[in-house]
Order: sequence, then structure tokens, then C-alpha cells
Amino acid sequence: MVEDDILGPGEAFRRQMDYYAHSPDTPKLIEKLARLKPERLACMHGSAWRGNGGALLRELGASLAR
Repeated sequence: MVEDDILGPGEAFRRQMDYYAHSPDTPKLIEKLARLKPERLACMHGSAWRGNGGALLRELGASLAR
């Protein structure tokens, strides 16, 4: 379980690889998940993260929109 910044490093990697599954509905789906106000997020190949998951998901959505 980590509480450090995971979005910055994750986005840096994604930009290098240009690898992300997304669709026109991605922003809507991310916002729907953010409204659930999760306190823990986990990915398939990494640590679990603890914090304000809603805010982190919204930051991810904004980053994807750029």
C-alpha cells in the first residue's frame, strides 16, 4: 500500500509508450468512478494506493483530455 504520487510517474510512462486503452466514453466513465469516492485504488501490475481516489481519478481524466 502506497500513498505517494502514482499519477505523475504513470502518466510519464504512458506518454513515452503512447499506450492506454481509451474510448470516447472514457472521461464519462472516469467521472462515474470518481463519484464513488474510492479510498484505495489498485492496478493489475503494481502497488495498491491509498488516498483521495476521487480526486486522483479526476486528475487522470484531465491528463487524458490533454
